[in-house]
Amino acid sequence: MGVTGIFEELRKGIEAGKKLDVLEKFQNLILLGLSVQTDFFRHAAMFGGTSLRIFHNLPRFSEDLDFTLVSHGADFSLASYRDAMSRFFTDMGLDDVKINIKEEGEDVLRGSIVLSINRSESLRVKIDIERPVAGVMPRTETLYGSYPYNYSARICTLPSSFAGKMDALIHRKWGSKRVKGRDWYDFLWYIRKGTELDINWLEARLKAKGTLDPVEKLTPELLGEMYEKRASAVDVGGILRDVQGFMTEELEKMSSLSWTNELFLIQKDKLVDSAKRYLLADRS
Repeated sequence: MGVTGIFEELRKGIEAGKKLDVLEKFQNLILLGLSVQTDFFRHAAMFGGTSLRIFHNLPRFSEDLDFTLVSHGADFSLASYRDAMSRFFTDMGLDDVKINIKEEGEDVLRGSIVLSINRSESLRVKIDIERPVAGVMPRTETLYGSYPYNYSARICTLPSSFAGKMDALIHRKWGSKRVKGRDWYDFLWYIRKGTELDINWLEARLKAKGTLDPVEKLTPELLGEMYEKRASAVDVGGILRDVQGFMTEELEKMSSLSWTNELFLIQKDKLVDSAKRYLLADRS
């Protein structure tokens, strides 16, 4: 497929009612541009649901691109990549792309990239880039995407990505009463895969948010207690209302109707074990 066919492919996908599939292709295009046109992945690593979807075949769609800085923290500017990315989209035959930069706050840099398909349809990808947590960095690796061409991207390893997800699960407040069910869905996915949890990076993140005292140690058992408190109170109906529209496997959608608080509570021991296994591996 040549570059002249990319916009038509996206447009036809929208017309066929496959907007989430098309959104994922646009996300890949953004990552391709960051990889081949800029030095972005020298300074940042990707984590979160879209990372899992594209690079680890997570069976749910995800809307945003989440990154954490692993170097260049104080001087990093998302705006510095605007011109290079604009040229990239023009070269790819996507002329009507708007790159919005909203670098508010000291902890997270925010922006979005919007592609107009027609007068009534557009694709919007939000980009969040968090500044480094002092003292501890996630572990990263290079993985490869394949749409529309092969490209490399710096990604948090699954244990570090799991730590970022546990941070979100412990802290996320989404609206007045809503629960972000995608956090809980991803949690179950990590547990099913037997993923170790980078408890060192999670500890640093919890201390940065004031959840842990600076001198307190996050043990696997303490993490289990934090999780149990959240799991016992979570609205399972809210989880399903949020996540079912993003799930891609029909059988899993059906099985998710049996989810209960008890299901989440009995994951506590597996979570504790995942942190213990990471610590053992880290010492060896």
